[in-house]
Amino acid sequence: MKKIYLLLLSISVLVACSNSSENSNDANGDNADSLEAKAIEPADEFKQQVFYPIPSPEQMFDFINEVGINYSVELIQDPANAGKHNDPTSMALNFGVYTADLAYAAAYEDIETTVELYQIVNDIAADMSIEDMVDKVVMKEVKRNLQNRDSLSVIAGRAYYDAVGYLEQNEMHGKLALMSLGGWIESMYISLSSISEFNEGSVTAQRIADQKITFGNLYTFLKKYENERGVSEATQKLKEIRSLFASLPEKRVAKSSPSKDGGKMILSSSRKISISENQFNILKEAVNQYRSSITSTAKNKSQS
Repeated sequence: MKKIYLLLLSISVLVACSNSSENSNDANGDNADSLEAKAIEPADEFKQQVFYPIPSPEQMFDFINEVGINYSVELIQDPANAGKHNDPTSMALNFGVYTADLAYAAAYEDIETTVELYQIVNDIAADMSIEDMVDKVVMKEVKRNLQNRDSLSVIAGRAYYDAVGYLEQNEMHGKLALMSLGGWIESMYISLSSISEFNEGSVTAQRIADQKITFGNLYTFLKKYENERGVSEATQKLKEIRSLFASLPEKRVAKSSPSKDGGKMILSSSRKISISENQFNILKEAVNQYRSSITSTAKNKSQS
């Protein structure tokens, strides 16, 4: 499983983890404008592929699974609501939500839900008139690998990157931006809701704090395409989340590493982002509210 997940990680532009934090040289972490960061260049061997400015949801779910956080199918958006999101903006946002849910179910080996969610993602793609992105072979692979967690995780990741690649190649930047946002919100909602006890300084708290970097890349991506349908409105509603991340303190941490020739130690510094329990709770509430605003079906019913 490790090798397969490393492959998925390697084709992401930015990994939302402490290593990303350490590699950043931005010292203006307390300013909201500093959250607009440039995406990192991909490795040369992957440049022929289409790249995405933020990591895919399965990376966060892989992490919470590995640290022993329990799975809860109740956190997944009700599959029955999939057909109730009728306007284009809502469909794109919830396409991202359900794709994140698919990655979550696959990471925890919920086979039945994984198959159901993959079909839902395909159905929403058809409703968005992007059904050409759907690889008919993949559904057969899902059914053929029902007992193989590694295969299901790879298939879930493949569905995500297929969607990203198709939207990018066909210059559907608005849909891609909204899908990005929906997927990130859902992965944060599930992760934050799954943490029953907050321990400041823990690896879990650090992973949440490091989402500040991921959010900065996401926000930059949204702003770039804010003239596309629905993107500006969706971006404006992120004000509370953006303010919270801007408030997270950062400090320089000295570190040393041996030189390439094994000689002298090289001294350098990195930044460490931290989050308090109060900030964690504020972020959790803000994410929950945003998630509710995009998954609610009341608005969509009135527009249908």
